[in-house]
Amino acid sequence: MLSKRYAGVLVAAIIAIVIISARLFHPTWDYYPPDRLVDSLERSWIVDAGVRDLAFFGYVVVALGLMTVFFSIVQRRWAHSAGLKGFLYGTSLGVIWAFGFLTGWAFLGTTLRAEILNCLVDLIGLAVVGWAIGLMVGKDLTPAARQIPKPWLAVVFVAAGFVTVHTLGAMSFAAPLGVTADLLLRPRSWLQYGLLIALGAWAGQMFIMLRHALPFKNVVARSAFFAFGVFGHSWLLFHLFFVIEFAGVFETTLLAGLMGSVGVFVGVAAYEWTAGDEEKR
Repeated sequence: MLSKRYAGVLVAAIIAIVIISARLFHPTWDYYPPDRLVDSLERSWIVDAGVRDLAFFGYVVVALGLMTVFFSIVQRRWAHSAGLKGFLYGTSLGVIWAFGFLTGWAFLGTTLRAEILNCLVDLIGLAVVGWAIGLMVGKDLTPAARQIPKPWLAVVFVAAGFVTVHTLGAMSFAAPLGVTADLLLRPRSWLQYGLLIALGAWAGQMFIMLRHALPFKNVVARSAFFAFGVFGHSWLLFHLFFVIEFAGVFETTLLAGLMGSVGVFVGVAAYEWTAGDEEKR
């Protein structure tokens, strides 16, 4: 008989394989780039050579590998059951990608129905994979009653830092990067700003959830690990998917991921220096 944990890993792995395979091979669940980008940009050599699915598979392997690395680090101090930690972590990254798809709707004029489908497929996939990873590499730790000082302030600071750095960066690089920056980065409507604020607020909520599990006592090192590692690797990978689809977008997508990470870093560091408890400074 399989133990309860290994049975959970088996179930989660089957669900994850079904979702990833459907994303790769089922036309209904595939990702279709917005018409606005298809009309404005050249398709990548990957698409022209007919190896898009192979590149997509490699992309998924890298994404799940990095997810496992960062989870294995934070789970050591995270007081919850292994499966729950993995599920919460995977869901958190899935929400980041969901906001990424919704910004595609707001910035690029895709249909809300298409982006909601993308949100659900990747959110469910990452949550289930997170659950499996938690069961495989996580350890059960007895929950402890821990609260951080003024958690609402962390959300405000991180959201403000994210939106401010993204907007300033988009305005600064719009001219050097040309049409790609104008299409992918620069917010103009209240809807676009609202989604960026919501994503920044979600990053702040992730920080609240994981703060006691983060390594490093030094504020700068701990803030950087969360901003560029836990949050940043996922936000950057989301944007780098465009490199598979289009030519000449690497600089813009790299900048988008880094700007978001810098914004989160600024917000987290500002919170730690103004409201963080002495033990964590």
